[in-house]
Amino acid sequence: MDTLRNILVLMEPGSETQPAFDAALVLARRFGARLELLMVDYQDLHAAYFSPPTATLQEFHDSVMASHHHVLERYTKQAAAAGVTALCEALWGTPFHEMVLARVAATRPDLVVKHSVHHNRIERTLFTGSDWHLIRDCPAPLLLVKDPARLVLARMLVCVDPLHAHDKPAALDHRLLRTAALLAGPLAGEVHALHVFSVPTPVTVIGDAYIAAAAVQPTDATVENATAALRELAALHALPPARARVRVGRPAREILDEAAALEADIVIMGAVSRGRLDRWFVGSTAEVVLDRLACNVWVEKLPQD
Repeated sequence: MDTLRNILVLMEPGSETQPAFDAALVLARRFGARLELLMVDYQDLHAAYFSPPTATLQEFHDSVMASHHHVLERYTKQAAAAGVTALCEALWGTPFHEMVLARVAATRPDLVVKHSVHHNRIERTLFTGSDWHLIRDCPAPLLLVKDPARLVLARMLVCVDPLHAHDKPAALDHRLLRTAALLAGPLAGEVHALHVFSVPTPVTVIGDAYIAAAAVQPTDATVENATAALRELAALHALPPARARVRVGRPAREILDEAAALEADIVIMGAVSRGRLDRWFVGSTAEVVLDRLACNVWVEKLPQD
């Protein structure tokens, strides 16, 4: 991705606020992009719930869609008032993720923006099954918005793996850092990179038995290799050494700790393909991180062949 021209915004039916729209509008204004507002809905209700009770299924459908179009037109006018061109569409269908993925395939947006709710009390983001499908399967970059106000002057934390210890292609690291640099200019942001040198979990489970793993502790030499690899990667992207950090430990915990210490506004992570059957794979570490991060999250993949 060399710029943002077309941004697909997933609008929420029945919501009084639209954080995904708020975030996308900021990006559109600063990149000169066009917005495509998409609202997908499907309500499988008994006729007794229709208003009026004598309404037919088609009349109920038309009433719901008319309401959605009214909301979308209001946001389209809001975008126009901000100098941003916006198109809108309301679709009736299910499952949600398949409707969205079909739209992505048809319009090929540079970015898909979706709101995700984070609850500090339980330290969890309320991802639905459809959210996880999009995280894994959306071929376009996906911005999961938790706080749209944190996009401008954003501190961006890019999670990289220059040693490719987790079988992540080297090209993905470069793509993530290029994306961060692209965002940093218009958003007046600051880019940081993190590589976690992974320490094996000390206990594994085989069947019902708990077996102690071999004690493999990082040596000074291995940590130095990881640091050198990260510095080389950072130098290729003109990233100051002070903004490229190696942590040693369990990846999920270290990423969360670094994001908190940095007060990161956006965490940028990559996903890789594991073949036709598994499609895109985010990984258990990333999924734990995505669940617990309170900031905005950008997920990006390499183009498929």
